[in-house]
Amino acid sequence: MSAQEVAAAACARCASVVGVIPMPPSRRPAAPCTRCSGRKFMRVIPREHSAAREGIGQVSAPMYATFKPRMRHLNGATWTLPLEIELAGMGLLEMYICKKCGFVEWYCVDVERIPAHPALMTEDIDYEADVPPYR
Repeated sequence: MSAQEVAAAACARCASVVGVIPMPPSRRPAAPCTRCSGRKFMRVIPREHSAAREGIGQVSAPMYATFKPRMRHLNGATWTLPLEIELAGMGLLEMYICKKCGFVEWYCVDVERIPAHPALMTEDIDYEADVPPYR
């Protein structure tokens, strides 16, 4: 079994079928729950499910903030190909659920990989530019 299979606690084929990946490092700071001050959480990489490429069965993959479209160019024409959720994702999402009150916090593991582009329905927001300097 490979190191990745051991980290996912499943063989490569089974992990691919159910959308299991090794857990990346945590993004949440070690702080109490903002709602109830609880200190115990369940960390979850949510998954999404869609029909398989051949239309038989389903594909499961970790949930991402957005997806890079696959484009096909031929004889001056361009069209979008169906997404492959397990390959096209950008911005891996993780959630932390407070075990005391159930409050859910979302974090993005690799936000720096997400480009700002209308076709991806993403944009950069910079609130620091609106804040006057501290005096």
